Amino acid sequence: MFQERAKTLRGISLSIDAVCIMLGFGAALLLRAFHGQIPVLRTLIPATPWGAESAVRADYAMLLAASLAAWLLALYRTKLYESPGAQHPASILSAYTKALILAVLATAAVTFVLKMAGISRVFFGYFFGISFAILFSKQLVVSHFLRQLQYAAAGRRHALVIGAGKPAEQLCRVLEDSGETGYQLVGLLLAGEPAAGETLDCPVIGKLEELDTVLVQNPVDEVFVVGGARDLALLAPVAERLLETGRVVSLVAALESGAHGVRGRITEFSGVPMLSFGPMPRDEVASVSKRAFDITLSALGLVVSLPLMLATAVAIRAFDPGPLLFRQKRLGQNGTPFTLYKFRSMRQDAEDFLKDDPELYQRYLENDHKLAENEDPRITRLGRFLRKSSLDELPQLWNVLRGDMSLVGPRPVTPPQIGQFGAHASTILAVRPGITGHWQINGRSDVQYPERAFMDLDYAGQNSIASDFMTLIRTIPAVIARRGSH
Repeated sequence: MFQERAKTLRGISLSIDAVCIMLGFGAALLLRAFHGQIPVLRTLIPATPWGAESAVRADYAMLLAASLAAWLLALYRTKLYESPGAQHPASILSAYTKALILAVLATAAVTFVLKMAGISRVFFGYFFGISFAILFSKQLVVSHFLRQLQYAAAGRRHALVIGAGKPAEQLCRVLEDSGETGYQLVGLLLAGEPAAGETLDCPVIGKLEELDTVLVQNPVDEVFVVGGARDLALLAPVAERLLETGRVVSLVAALESGAHGVRGRITEFSGVPMLSFGPMPRDEVASVSKRAFDITLSALGLVVSLPLMLATAVAIRAFDPGPLLFRQKRLGQNGTPFTLYKFRSMRQDAEDFLKDDPELYQRYLENDHKLAENEDPRITRLGRFLRKSSLDELPQLWNVLRGDMSLVGPRPVTPPQIGQFGAHASTILAVRPGITGHWQINGRSDVQYPERAFMDLDYAGQNSIASDFMTLIRTIPAVIARRGSH
């Protein structure tokens, strides 16, 4: 019954989205038709007169069919319809952004193969922009309505947490802030004695021995049992007793800090359900799509930035004769060494120049071969500007095009640096390094290695084209604000 209901809901959702896409198509037609009569649009986006395209109506009809199919397939692939309940706005934005990228690429490929030369590029942009806005707004409204409906129909579910330590505290905080999921935290029951000096910032209402009393005195709909492998084994009888009372029980595995970057998934082996943790299986389709994404944008970036790169090269030569590029061996995917390229921002004799000041050189060695920008005499005046503006990294687009790097990924490290990541090193090296990433948009050089490792591990465990696209968007204000760029 539930499967049939889910299929019906998916069909309704797809139908509504199809109507939204057709509305976007119609709105784009109107906007394109009156483009020349709107002064702002006429100034910002030059376009040929609409009459020149009136003879290609068949192309637009085929475009509607192709784009409708591309949009719906892309939306279905994002698995947005598998969660019919209320969703967080960030999840909705991520899903629809991913669908937009896939739909644009697929539709563009169809127009190229079918040689639809009469399709206006201005219309193409209007259509996908308006469709995205309508779909995203519709889903926000639907999600808000469903959330209010859930609260009105059933109220918030009362959740009890059983466990100890920081993992249990973290789950309590998540449940306390779960306005999107509708939980109300009853409190935490301690399973065992807290560590010496440990304080928990969450409502502790007793110990595990008081479970029966707590269940009688408090409304409890769902119980979350938190612990490591040994803890869960010891708490299994408690979970079974709770199940007998008709309550929902969720087992939450408390992984050690070394398990950052892994993802959990439910699998089944010979009919036995299992919760498995580890790197997600390699998705070849996603890998090929990501590489195509990198090649397209890096090639476009090289063409667009070529005048700027030539001007930078001339300026470097004018300020300090010597090599234009800084070359350094870095570790790529699976630890494969490659040569990373950057515009040179230091004096030609940088290392020898620094050694002339023994005290400063010693501080440089003790600080992991880094100095504060305002006290580093090796950096030229132009180099300081190149670093602040990140223009020194433009040559890395060539590394991306070659396949050494990706646009988004962990920052490539030198062979000596990889040791600072400890047990996390192999996980970080499993993915292709990038020009930008979580570390770069959250402080760059201001972020120390432990925090940087966790950011890179999170990316290694859950990267996708949609997340890459959002990271690239977030990189723009980070570069403009020059956060941590030195």
